[in-house]
Amino acid sequence: MELKSQPLLAFLRDPRRRLPRALNLQDSGIAARGSKLSRIGFEEVVAKPATKRGMLSSSFSLDLAGGRQLVLPAVNKAAANSFAEALGQAWSKFNLGELAKEEVTIQRLLQSLKEFQAPDRYPSAFHVDPLAREAMDLSDRVLSKLNAAAVGDKMMSQVAPILSFAADPSGTRDAAIKRFVDAQLNRWTEFLDTVESMPLTPEQRLSVVVDEDATLVLAGAGSGKTSVITAKAAYLVKAGIRAPQELLLLAFARDAATEMSERIEARCGVPIAARTFHALAYEI
Repeated sequence: MELKSQPLLAFLRDPRRRLPRALNLQDSGIAARGSKLSRIGFEEVVAKPATKRGMLSSSFSLDLAGGRQLVLPAVNKAAANSFAEALGQAWSKFNLGELAKEEVTIQRLLQSLKEFQAPDRYPSAFHVDPLAREAMDLSDRVLSKLNAAAVGDKMMSQVAPILSFAADPSGTRDAAIKRFVDAQLNRWTEFLDTVESMPLTPEQRLSVVVDEDATLVLAGAGSGKTSVITAKAAYLVKAGIRAPQELLLLAFARDAATEMSERIEARCGVPIAARTFHALAYEI
């Protein structure tokens, strides 16, 4: 489909021929004849085309990325409206097609983000960072280039969680962590009250339920570090987060290692051997 300028009126409007004289609608964009901008891909279009009526004739305009604008002067208004309608449909089809290519990735990300609303496992960096990289890549390549006018508000609302996550993955993870920690502290209150001879403190409880890639607990002598390790190992096994064979417990002294093993088995009913650093090194 082609839209042409009326030669005489186009010359009066643009005697130096800075603007194109014809536009041809193609499968992947628009070919412009008679200007430096020879081809415009649908991915460059940021808004629906518009037809503007002037004193002597109408003009066809199209907003492009980067604040640019494509204008075809001196066109027949009826022909311009038909061209704009066809272009709008092709533009929407292109954008929806780009989304369809990423359907599997989009659904996987949406499912993961849905799970963040009530996570059944700690949202550690190990699990969240790959999702964040995938969301940011998808946003850069496709989602950030979409236009609500092209794909519709309903489709934009569906991918909005991915765009939000890509813009602030740390905020999304922090919120998911808070939901997980609050739920676990509430669910395991009785266990955390009775796992040791004295109920664990708020700081100890947090150390137990946090399952980050690496968690550093700083505490002085006699402040309950062994209690934290004992409770954490028992919690991980009882909650089904880790299997006993996935846990490696180390202590400096043999007596401390033996005590830790006995306490953990008494708390969770599963034998988990703690070793000294020297014993592990010797075994290796």
